Amino acid sequence: MNGMKKNALLILSIIFLSFIEISAQNETISLNNKWFFGVEIGGNHIASFDLDESKNSIQVGLLAEYYFTRKWSLTSKIKYYKTGVSFHQSGSSGLFGSNTHSGTFKGSVISIPVFAKWEFRVYRELKGNFKLGYAFNKEIKSQYSNYSNNLNTEDYSSQYGGLVVSYGFNYLNAESAIYLDFEGYSGAEKGRTSSLVSNGKIVTTNYLISLGYKYSFKN
Repeated sequence: MNGMKKNALLILSIIFLSFIEISAQNETISLNNKWFFGVEIGGNHIASFDLDESKNSIQVGLLAEYYFTRKWSLTSKIKYYKTGVSFHQSGSSGLFGSNTHSGTFKGSVISIPVFAKWEFRVYRELKGNFKLGYAFNKEIKSQYSNYSNNLNTEDYSSQYGGLVVSYGFNYLNAESAIYLDFEGYSGAEKGRTSSLVSNGKIVTTNYLISLGYKYSFKN
């Protein structure tokens, strides 16, 4: 983890813990059949950049969440973040062409993940959670450069789905909550490596950390 990522995590953690200290209370909040709507902002780390590109940027999102039991909810978001891949696998040229694979893809994505979320109490109204879901993604920017001749960028779709794994924390008062989410997005194939045995896919991979605020309009 680089210095920028550590500083962002420290700042968000301080804000989160300050909210807990100020808002601490003993009441138990009833969540059954409640809707929450929220906004969030945070950091984005592009783990699939392997060359010299800048891996960190800002990402934003909107949230809708419905609790159908005290511990279980369905959550959906609309996220905007940058993504990409870069790779270079040296090879050689021969009778059957070159086996060097290289390329750089830079893009921006609108992502709509849908999660099943399970919550558990940590302390008073502070709760932890685990989320597993699937994201529908649409690239609104797609820039390919320096791809080797043995890779055809027209094969790569600008619309795709992918698995999302997440965990986080949220602290509730009577009608609202502040939350901290850590999310991993696995996206589309944007490259390939090869060996004597098999070919390997290179996919976009993003790690997001989000600080958000959500509010329930139903008493």
